Amino acid sequence: NPITLIVLAIVALVAAVIYAYKRWGWFRNVVQAAWRGLQTAARWAWNVVLKPTFAALMVAVRFVGRVAMWLWHNVFSPV
Repeated sequence: NPITLIVLAIVALVAAVIYAYKRWGWFRNVVQAAWRGLQTAARWAWNVVLKPTFAALMVAVRFVGRVAMWLWHNVFSPV
């Protein structure tokens, strides 16, 4: 069954990575450096890209809401 082979390959890969992490200091250093790099990249993406984008979207949504309410109260409701 190919699904079983894929699952076994993933399990073997994870076991090999755990073994290498526990056994070889240079491998552990590489993994930890890569993890720190991922954390730094994720923090940068949140602070520089995602957080300002979400803030700008909220400003836009609030503006559209105010315009819609003004239209409702001043244009459509009096009719």
